[in-house]
Amino acid sequence: MISIGLLVFASFTLLNYHNQYQITYEPPIPKPTNPQTPEPAENVKQFSDKFFVYIDSVLIEYGLSTDLIIKKRNLLDEITIKIPADLPIPQVNLVITLTTQNLGGTVIYVVENDKNNNVKMQIGFNGIHTTNITLQEHKQERSTGQISVIVDSIKTVNKIVARICKIQQPLILSIMSENSSIFNSLKHCSHTLELKSTDLESLKSIAIKIDEIDGLETIKQRLWDLGRQANESKSITVIVQPRVNSLLALEEILPRLERFGHEFNSNPVINQ
Repeated sequence: MISIGLLVFASFTLLNYHNQYQITYEPPIPKPTNPQTPEPAENVKQFSDKFFVYIDSVLIEYGLSTDLIIKKRNLLDEITIKIPADLPIPQVNLVITLTTQNLGGTVIYVVENDKNNNVKMQIGFNGIHTTNITLQEHKQERSTGQISVIVDSIKTVNKIVARICKIQQPLILSIMSENSSIFNSLKHCSHTLELKSTDLESLKSIAIKIDEIDGLETIKQRLWDLGRQANESKSITVIVQPRVNSLLALEEILPRLERFGHEFNSNPVINQ
């Protein structure tokens, strides 16, 4: 017969092993959200109508206000776009080209002047010319600011942190442990890694917490509102937790803020 002492020893050993090697459950993480594009046009009139309406929302994403987009409907539509001084004209040229292609059309003709501050384009559908576009350099710049994003309280490198590492915009990752394995796991990460320090704690103390309510749509809206706040104060710091909804919001909204003209700073100056 098995002795009681042996059973107690075996139970203790099993519990001890379980406590040491317990695996934390990680819920599945949805894939990043891809920007939605309208359905391609099926004929010339549909393309002309779609482009005339849709181009405003595309350009607004790049920080252009509607007063910089002058449109006239005619037999050949005329669209003049005044490009802010801090937005390269070739970038807008590419945006127009991709939008045309996404709607099923083609760029028929492009020419720029010697100073590269004025571009004339002709676009259409199936070789039929529908729209004239002029890109003009504008002396004013976009209303933008600098944004610092702290991802706080990272205690382990899980799937969420691994996805955060793939975000293109510079972030500050606040590491809660001095365990060298965490730093080794994050050495491929291009973001700034910070242990607890006086400077970091000072930065956290002025940071805006945007994911106190752990709801995806709420976090996305608060992130997008940072654009206006950054414009008003020129520099803001925000703090998020390494959670699924925060990750999904960062993946979707940070690229939009960057397109709008905001810059991401992973080495902000602490004002004491």
